[in-house]
Formats: sequence, structure tokens, C-alpha cells
Amino acid sequence: MKRTLSAILLAATFVCLVSSSSSAASTDTFRCPNGTLIRVNDKLATVVLKCDPPTLVTKREVTGIRPGYPWSSDGGYYGYYEKIEIEEWVYNLGATSFLMYLTFTNGVLTGIESGDYGY
Repeated sequence: MKRTLSAILLAATFVCLVSSSSSAASTDTFRCPNGTLIRVNDKLATVVLKCDPPTLVTKREVTGIRPGYPWSSDGGYYGYYEKIEIEEWVYNLGATSFLMYLTFTNGVLTGIESGDYGY
């Protein structure tokens, strides 16, 4: 009995530690403040039309290798470098709700994550 109780306490502690170790949760959908539902893979123009304006928008460009080209025998990479436009929207839904982060890559919604509580 004592051993079973110890195993249960250990398992419960592990579950609590794992579930609290991540501050951001990822999802495939987001309900905009106006009630409209958007999904990963929606286009930026669609989200602009459906959602309220975000609290904050940041934009940046990174250079990456276009996927789908094989590696060369000397360890190099055949392919073309391309500029990737990343736009991140932040929705502050108030002190009792989580901040929501929407990430667009080349005009397509590629990520929806929740953060800490808003303000």
C-alpha cells in the first residue's frame, strides 16, 4: 500500500511539472474578439476581414532556403534563398484572458499560441 501511494504521488508530481513547464500553448483555431473563428492556413487578407484589429503587429524578414531541394554530396544545399515575411499579431484580451499570438508566414496564418495573462 505504501509503495502504491508513493508511485501515485510521484506520477502526479511529474504530470504537474510537465503541464506547468510550458507557458505558451499552441492551437489550430482562434476566436477573434468579435466572435469570428479563424484557422491555421487562413490567408492574411481573410483574417483582416474577419477579425478586429490586433493590439500589436510586428513584421520582420528572414532569409531561408526554399524547401524541396536535395543536399549535395559535399554537405551543401542546392536550392534558392528566398525572403520569408513573418508578421506576428498580438491580441490582448484583458487581465482575465491570455494574450494570443498569431503568426503569419508569407501571408498565411501558420501559428496560433496563447501566452501569459493580458493587462
